Amino acid sequence: MIEIDKLVSAICSKIPEGSSFEPAETSLNNYFPEAPKDEQEEISPIDFNELEKQVPIAISPRYPMADQVVAIDTTNFTLGQIPDGLVGAVRASIITKAPNKTSHSLEKYGPYLVGVTNQNKDQMYKRIFKTIYGVDTEANIPDTYEILDRIRNLLERYIQIDVVKNCKNSIILLDGSLIGGTIGDPTFVLKGILADAASNGNSIVAISKSTRLTLQQTQKNILSLLEGIQGPCYIGKIKEHINQKSYRYFGEVYVARLTPLGEPFRIDIPQDAPFSHEEIFARLAGLAGDYGYPEELKLAHMTCVLSSIEIIELQSAAIMLHGLSMKEELRPKIFPL
Repeated sequence: MIEIDKLVSAICSKIPEGSSFEPAETSLNNYFPEAPKDEQEEISPIDFNELEKQVPIAISPRYPMADQVVAIDTTNFTLGQIPDGLVGAVRASIITKAPNKTSHSLEKYGPYLVGVTNQNKDQMYKRIFKTIYGVDTEANIPDTYEILDRIRNLLERYIQIDVVKNCKNSIILLDGSLIGGTIGDPTFVLKGILADAASNGNSIVAISKSTRLTLQQTQKNILSLLEGIQGPCYIGKIKEHINQKSYRYFGEVYVARLTPLGEPFRIDIPQDAPFSHEEIFARLAGLAGDYGYPEELKLAHMTCVLSSIEIIELQSAAIMLHGLSMKEELRPKIFPL
C-alpha cells in the first residue's frame, strides 16, 4: 500500500461550520454520473499530407502472461456548493495483474472529502503540491471551480510516482497522455516519472479516448486516421508532425485500434521503452477487452468512479462532518405551483 497519510492531511481541509450547503442534483436513474477530466492539451494542428501516406501497421495480439500489468485511474466529483466555494470528493484506484496470473487485485484510495473556498484554495494547492513534489509551485493557482480537478490530477501523479518507483519490469497503463510543461504538470514531474520507469524496466503506456490533436487539412482529430480501416493496427509516428509546442510531448504519439472492431485510441509511449513499440502494441492488444480498451484500465476506471448512491452518502457525510446546513431550495419559492 502507498503511504498517503500526509497527502490526505493536505487534501482534507476543514470547512467553516454552519456553512449553507446546496447538494449537486443526483439521480439514481443515472448510476454513474460522469465527471470528465479536464484536458490540459491545447488544440494543435498536424501535417495531414505526410500522415496520410503512411500505411497502418498490423498488430498481432499476444496476452502478456508473464508480465505484471498495473493500471491507474482517478476521479473527482463536485458534491455541492457552499457560499464561497464547493465541497468535492476525489478517489484513486490501482488494478494489478500479477505475473503468470489472469486475476486482478485492487488498491483503492479515498474517496476523500475536499472543501475548497476562495479563502483556502491558494494555501491548499501550494500545500498539496509541496507535499508531493517537495518544492514550492510558481504556477498561477487555478480558480475555485477548477481546483478540484487539479487536486485529482495531483493525487494521480502522486500514485504514478510511487508505482513507477516500486514496480519493476511491468506494463503500467495510464489514463491520458504524456504531456508535460503545463500548469498542472510541470516538465520535471513527467521527466521524473519516465526516468524512474525506465530505470526499473517499466513500460509506460498512456491511453486517451479523445484528443485535441487535429489534422490541419480536414480539421478532424487524429483518431480519424483509422476511419474505415479494420483489424488491430496502429499509425504513427505523429509527434514529428505536430506544428506547435511539440517539445511538450514526452512520448511518441500513435493512433491505434487494438481489436478488430474496437474504437481507435490515442496512445503515447516513451521513446526509451524497454521493448520495441511494436511489441508493446502486441501486448496491449492482448489485454484489450470490449471495444478494444485494456481490461485493467477499464477496471481501474470502474472502481474509482463514484456511483450516485456513493455521491448521496458523501453529501450526507460532508453535512455531518463539517456541520453544514442544507440550503433551502429556491425553485419552490419562485414556482410554487
